[in-house]
Amino acid sequence: MLYLISVPIGNLLDVSKRAVETLEKVEVLLCEDTRVTGKLVGLLGIKNKPKLVSFYDQVEKEKAGQVIEWLKEGKEVGLVGDAGTPLLSDPGWYLTRECIKQDLEIEVVPGASAVVTALQLSGLPMDKYSFLGFLPKKGGKRKRILEKYGPVLGTKVFYESPFRVGKLLSDVLETWGDLDVALCREMTKKHQEVIRGKASEVLEKIGNRALKGEVVLVVG
Repeated sequence: MLYLISVPIGNLLDVSKRAVETLEKVEVLLCEDTRVTGKLVGLLGIKNKPKLVSFYDQVEKEKAGQVIEWLKEGKEVGLVGDAGTPLLSDPGWYLTRECIKQDLEIEVVPGASAVVTALQLSGLPMDKYSFLGFLPKKGGKRKRILEKYGPVLGTKVFYESPFRVGKLLSDVLETWGDLDVALCREMTKKHQEVIRGKASEVLEKIGNRALKGEVVLVVG
């Protein structure tokens, strides 16, 4: 069976009991980054030592066939990202589709999600929202996507590098107007920060600050 296992987005105490139990029983653990997952497995005190296999976007299609073979042999295989819920801007979608095509069983172990956590912290409507993930680095492509999704009703959620979030805010202001936004940084960690206000206000608040850590931008 293939287990899609959610792990904490920051605070280790957010790991579920079921996630720990699943990590204890899998024989193979597919990891976005084996160093990150190896550290997590150690911190959680996982006594079972699953085989850690590097499984990131660029190698997913290449390695999917081997994973399928393991599953057909009856091996218990887990999949984790570096943080949060697998498949959300993380590898695993192609493998999951292949498993479904071949009638191989998939089990989801739900847990932390940066998207939902940011929506809750933002104070913006959650009844309808679009998750747009990481937008292209090039300004022209980024603006075209913003123009496409502008007419779509509901709150929009983005993942962004702390080094480019100012540019994204500027594009949002130019393309959609001065909407309410929440910039959520380092969620659930010691230095969590949420900056709320109009897009122009948040741009002014961050100014030339050298932001660090994981950033999620919520736009209403």
